[in-house]
Amino acid sequence: MSAKHIFTTLAAFALFLASSGCNAQNKQENTNQITQSNNNTMNKIVIFFSHAGDNYSVGNIEVGNTKIVADYISEITGADQYEIVTHKYDGMAYMPLIDLAKKEANKGELPPYEGAAPDLSRYDTVFIGGPVWWGTY
Repeated sequence: MSAKHIFTTLAAFALFLASSGCNAQNKQENTNQITQSNNNTMNKIVIFFSHAGDNYSVGNIEVGNTKIVADYISEITGADQYEIVTHKYDGMAYMPLIDLAKKEANKGELPPYEGAAPDLSRYDTVFIGGPVWWGTY
């Protein structure tokens, strides 16, 4: 693992740790894209978007860096997971993807995603993570 990859992973982890929590009251099961960890007793969730495929400096990867960090957080804290999944970018090379993402960000466009968002009222803590593209997050 290169120093740049380690730094990126640690930076993403720091972003997760800086996330704020929500007040949990209702216990409602959302079976769509939430994966529950074995030891979840504190009502935590990791919500993330991770890009697999062609990535900067590491080439084509099967699992995105943010997913790796989300898995670490869930393993350590017992948090549920909700992965934001969109197929809009599947198979895109890195540079065309970055160009498209910049255009979408400038226009305030958000890609469609699968499934329903989780009910955050049932969680005390919400970790949020996503890719860092062209120095922004």
